[in-house]
Parts: sequence; C-alpha cells; structure tokens
Amino acid sequence: MISDERFRGNYLVKRVKRSPIKRKNSLKFISAWVLAIAILPTALKPKPAISAEKVYIPYGPFQIALSVDALENFAKTGEVNSELQSYAQLLNAQILAQLRELLNRRLNLGQNAVSRIAHSPSGEMLLKRLGQVVQTKQNQNGFSALRAALIAAAREPEGFSLIDVMRRFPSEGIWINAQLLLELNQEITAFTNYKNSILSGAISKQMQAEIAADSPVDFSKLPDPIQPGRFQVSQRTLDLTNNRNRQSAFGRRIGRSFEVDLYLPEGLGKKAPVVVMSHGLGADRKMFVYLAQHIASHGFAVVVPEHIGSNARRRQALLEGLVRSDINPVEFIDRSLDIKYTLDRLEANSELAGKIDPQRVVLLGHSTGGYAALAMAGSQLNNERLRQECQNERPTLNVSIILQCLADRLPAFNYNLYDGRIKGAIAVSPFASTILGPESIGNIQIPTMIVGGSGDVITPIVPEQIHPFLWLNTKEKYLAVMVNSGHTFIDATEPTAGDGTPLNNLNQFFAGPKPSLAQGYLKGLTLAFVQTYLGERAEYRAYLSAGYAKFIGQEPVKVNLVRSLTPTQLEQAFGGTPPLPIFPKLANAPIASRAVPILEEIKRTGVLKVGVVNNASPWGYQDSNGQPTGYCVDFLNSMAQHLQQQLNAPVKLEIAVPATLENRFEIVQKDRVYLTCGPYSIRGDIPGVVFSTPFFITGTHFLVPTDNKDRINPTGNLRNISVGVLSRTTTEQFIRRRYPQARQVYFETPGGLGAGIGALVRGNIDALASEGILLISAAVRGNLPLNRYTLIPEEPLTCDAYGMVLPANDRQWQNTVNRFIGSRSARTVWDKWFKNLYPYIYLNLDYCADR
Repeated sequence: MISDERFRGNYLVKRVKRSPIKRKNSLKFISAWVLAIAILPTALKPKPAISAEKVYIPYGPFQIALSVDALENFAKTGEVNSELQSYAQLLNAQILAQLRELLNRRLNLGQNAVSRIAHSPSGEMLLKRLGQVVQTKQNQNGFSALRAALIAAAREPEGFSLIDVMRRFPSEGIWINAQLLLELNQEITAFTNYKNSILSGAISKQMQAEIAADSPVDFSKLPDPIQPGRFQVSQRTLDLTNNRNRQSAFGRRIGRSFEVDLYLPEGLGKKAPVVVMSHGLGADRKMFVYLAQHIASHGFAVVVPEHIGSNARRRQALLEGLVRSDINPVEFIDRSLDIKYTLDRLEANSELAGKIDPQRVVLLGHSTGGYAALAMAGSQLNNERLRQECQNERPTLNVSIILQCLADRLPAFNYNLYDGRIKGAIAVSPFASTILGPESIGNIQIPTMIVGGSGDVITPIVPEQIHPFLWLNTKEKYLAVMVNSGHTFIDATEPTAGDGTPLNNLNQFFAGPKPSLAQGYLKGLTLAFVQTYLGERAEYRAYLSAGYAKFIGQEPVKVNLVRSLTPTQLEQAFGGTPPLPIFPKLANAPIASRAVPILEEIKRTGVLKVGVVNNASPWGYQDSNGQPTGYCVDFLNSMAQHLQQQLNAPVKLEIAVPATLENRFEIVQKDRVYLTCGPYSIRGDIPGVVFSTPFFITGTHFLVPTDNKDRINPTGNLRNISVGVLSRTTTEQFIRRRYPQARQVYFETPGGLGAGIGALVRGNIDALASEGILLISAAVRGNLPLNRYTLIPEEPLTCDAYGMVLPANDRQWQNTVNRFIGSRSARTVWDKWFKNLYPYIYLNLDYCADR
C-alpha cells in the first residue's frame, strides 16, 4: 500500500481513451486487434530472444496466417502484396486506410512511464482482459506476452508502433481469438446503432413532446444564463488537513492535507448557498475556474477541493515512479470524505459566518467526481454488483468498467457517503453502471442532473449516463447530452478551439469539437439548476427544458435535454431488445421489503428494540451497579434521541435481548430486535441480515508475555506454539487457515477472553489471539500488568470491521442507521470511548483495502 497521500491520481484513464471503435466487416478483426493493442498500457523488459513472425487467426475450420513482414510493408508503402490481396478484397478502401493509419501510429510514453502504467492494478486488469483476444497459443491468455512485447517496443526512441509490438511478441506467433473479436465486432455495431437510435429517436422525440407540453417561452427576451452575473468574485485558497479520516495501523494520525479554492461573490449582503465542484481522475481543481467564477458571479459560494488521491500530480507521480498504482481504491471513499470534511470546516470557520450557508449545497462532479456526486446524493457502493461483474475478465467496450472494478478491492463494507446538506447533484460524464448500479441509484431522492457527451469513449453515454438516468426515482431529474462532445469537454485547462489555440488530434478525440461551446451550455444549465434548487428562483426552471436546449444549440455541438425517458421509448427507437440490458439483473434477486417498515413500528410503539452484547468491554458490559454500559449502550441511547427528533414522537431504548455470538443473527432474523450491537465482524454470508457501515476497525494480534515474544514469530508457521482462540469466531477460522501447525486451544463464550487471559498468565498457552481492541480490553478488566505483556505483530494480521447487524429487508432502516453512524452525535460517542483509550487500535482504511 502506498501511504504517501501527496501522490494520487489516475494515468490509465488518459491512456485507455484511445479507442476509435468503428468496424463493420466480418474480417475487420485485424483492425479491431490493432485497435485493442493501440489502447494498451505497457511495460518495459528486455527484448525477447523469440519474436513473432506471423499472426494466426483461427476462423471456423480455417486458419488465416499473416506475416508481420507483409503488414509492415503495407504500413510503410500502402502496398497490398499477394499475401494480403485475398483478405484486402474483403475490406473497403476506408477500412484499409484506417488500418494503415493505426499500424503507423506511434506512441512515445517513455520507457519508465510505460513500465509503471502496465504494472498498475488497472493496467494489469486491462491487459488480462485483452489477453483473452491476443494469445500466445490458441486458448492461452496472452497477458504476459503482451506485456513483454510492449516492453521491448517501448525502447524505440521516437515511440513505438503496432509493428514494433508484433516484432517483439515473445512467441513464434500471435494467435487471435477470432470468435471473441467477432463478438466484440457485433457488439460494436449493435452498441453504435443503439446509441444512435436513442439520440436521434428516443431523446429527439421526447424533446419534441416536452417542448409541445411546456408553455411557450421566448428565450431571446430573457436574461442569458451563460453570461456573467452582477457580482465581482474574490478567490482565496484554504489549506485543510483532515486528521480524522485516517489513522495508521497504530493510531498515529495521518494528516490528509489538501487545498480548497473558495470563490465568493462580493457585496451579496446575505448567506450564499454553496456549490461544490469535484474534478475527475488525473485532473485538478483548476479545470473548474471558468465555471466557478461564473456561478459565483451570480451570488453563490463555490468550493473546489483538490482531490490529492486522484489528481494530475498523482498521475505524474506514477509516471515518475513515486507511486506504483494509478489510483488507490480507497479514493472512491476518500473523495466524499474530503467533501464532507470541507463542508464541516466551512461551517466552523468564524470568518465565513454570515457569508455562506454550508447547509444548502449543490454538488457538481466530473467523471470520478460525478460518481462521488451520485454517491453523496444517496446512492451507495454496490458491493454485490461489483462482485458479480468484476469477476468476468472478458474484453469490454466500456473501459470505465476497468476503473470501476478497482472498487471491488475495497473491503465489502456498507459505506455511508450520503450527506444531507446536499440538496441537488449534477453528475457530468460519471461512471455508475457497476460501482452503483440500478439498485443503488434508485435510492437518490434529491434533484439530479446527469450530463454526458455523445462521443465519450471513456464513460460511454448509454451504459454510464442514459441508463442510470432511467434508474433515478427522484421526481426532479434531467438528462443533458452534449452532442458530438467527448469525455473531457468540461476541462477548460485543455487547449480549446475557439480561443485561438487549435485542438490537436488527441485533445479533439477526447474533448470533441469546439468544447468551448459545450462549456458554455454547461454554464447556463448549471446556473439554472442552482438558481432553481438553491437560489429559490422559480423563473430559472424555464431554462431546465428541452426548449432552452434547442434554443442555445449550434453546430458543431448541440445540447439535448429531457426530463423523462422510459425503457419502452429506448426499445421502440432501437426496434427491438437493446444489446445492453436497460435494467441489468443481479444474480441474486433482491430481498422482498418488510411489510411494515421499522421506522413506522418505532413511531407507533415508541420503542427502539435492540440486542446488545453484555460481556465484552468496551462494547457492552455491566458496571459496578449491575447496569448495562459501554459504547453500544451510549451509541443506541444517542440514536434513540435522534429518532425521537426525526419521528417527532417519544422513543425509548429497550435492550430486549442480550446479544451473544450464538444468537446475534437469529434475534434479528426472527424480528425480536431491530439491530444487534457488539464486536461483530462484517460478513456477507448470513441470510436474512446485513451489516451497517463499520463503526470500528481493528485487526488480529497475539497477546504474549513480553519476555516470550521473540519465541513467537507471526511470520512463521508457529509449529508447536499453543494459541488460545474464541470458538466460532472469524479469528478461529483465520488461525486455522494461516497457522495449521499451531496448537489451538479453544475458549467458549461468554467469558472466553477472560479465561484465555488466565490461561496465558498461568503459562497454559503461549499466546492469545483475537482482535487487538478485545485483547487490550480483556487485559485491562483482568488487571493484567500491561508492562509485562505486549501485542504482536506490530501491524495487525487481518482487518476486522465491526458493524451493526440489521435486517436485510428494510433498506430505509439500513440507511437510517448508516447515516446516524456518520453523524456528529455518533462521533461524540466514539470519541468518548476510544479517542484517548484505544487510538492505536483503530486502523487506517487504506490498510484494509490492501489486505
């Protein structure tokens, strides 16, 4: 795990974008393979002794063999010799020209940069998928050979071409899986036709219908929302350090320092609502200067944080070898936590009191920032869909899936990223199909606008923006399509046509023609959205319409906008079943909802029924007067008070059943309690229950006598070492799997850890294994002299997250509990019990993601 927070970013995304997918012939697999190689991240190794001389393409009962010499001659001269003639006849002149252009295209990334990209997690993931098509032998994945070939090709001082890659492929031939290529080919055609039918059919007709249904508006006589507002704008940069998001494995606070640009309208005379802007991977906060100044000039405070885990500096650090990965999966969580922390600090800033209102926020994000906007609006990381989709290593036309699947490396926690201060979300070119999915996006209840570019090859508009728009259940929703624009049209730091600087081919491929036009449309739509939902200016709702979109559009970039779209409209426009399911199904069907929601029961009865552990300090135990106490008791009492305010009805806490290792799931499954609280490690294999977002993270240690710790080596096999463990726990399973040669001594609950401490003192066992927090707590309660005992190893062996056990059939209740866990009240309870006593046990989420 790379722990240096200063260098985070994503370079792969910038490389993956190179895929001009356009092929229509049954033998265009040659071109498609060339195209696939052109977008590969690469690595650097010595030139292999063996290199490919031919490309073999098994096709039915036949096998096509093309020499690399013939392809190289064609690339250099355009000559189609006798070897290629029979195949060239099947390709039209345009495809042949494209093939020659691709064969001659050179990439000059630098040897070190090429190596580091290929060894990044996402680079390896992409190579493995492409290795299904480009093989060393028939049906043998070409992952290693691809990397080796690209390695040597990267030595070329003026960049390398596909011919260079073929020459260095470390086998006697390159085998192409023609079946996979033809399937991809068919998908390309189907997806292209599907996208075109949606844009020219479904969305176009819906726009016409909405224009006809709306009252006529003469926009030429209304104020132009693309023009600057009347306020002068001042800008300042804040330096923030969030010590609470992260701790090391031993509790040392990791200062996550980042800068935030704040744009304020001068002379507003009242509190300004806040617009937060979240940049994309490999970019930085400066991409939003034009948009931030525009929105601030109309009377809003604009806040633009620098996301240090995924900005341009991180991308450069990868190329320079300062980090080994393009993005840490934890960045999918950190972005939202940084935004939450930024809003917290703005609220606490006395200098800004009376100037801004951080309780009224619209969040706008681009790409990864767009995902964050949807997540904080009420969506959740979809662990089940990630597990299902990311196990498939087939090549994909949607390269954003590679990035989304990095989130599958996160611990399968129920992350609570929602923030109630956010009253509206604008997601520009987000990815959402797998990391969120329909099950999660359907939970969003606030006004939401999704914006996409029709020419986006990074987050394709159909699976990542149009389908997610249909998944939204909120009544106030908008879909805006920048026709002909690409993924990076929003980024004003890139050279843009129209300002005197011509776009180069690469920039135009990613941004689309004349991005300054699309940026203007975005200025107008964003202002209309924030004025409507933050500024309470009802007259601006007229601009959030198909009529306004039609009014402002001009060649070569137009904007389409609709407020509604249905699966039936998409199917009718396509003329049949779409090639991509509009609502993709999960392998496991969702659980039926509870007949009477728990919140309704609590309001009716006035009782919060819970199960709390009663023999595990500090979570739950009896005090000297025999009364229940501990973290869980305080947490749930605080939650009862919160529910009382939320429901506007009396609510009292009732510990209905003592929770134990044996009954902690059953009492929830049988509806005897609404949740159980204790040191219960999050799992995903218990029917009828789910876990909350983690409220504590610890890990497995050994408690050993200090004078005996050198004899016990956790990196070894612990042969003949007697290890005490609690029966029927995740620790027992881990010790059995990791140390099969150790002698396990089992202790039963309740009171198992106390018995284990006694056995350790008497010398009956050599070590006692459990989560560090539980070992320390048991030692303190047993009056163990801590100077004579120690925890080993220094870094925990596992990552164990504790969550509340909740019923699986009440999503509303799950959201309520998760949101309270992330509240200030819950943090106050946590600090009371753990801030001073056990800070060195609470783990860094980065550590968990790297297990």
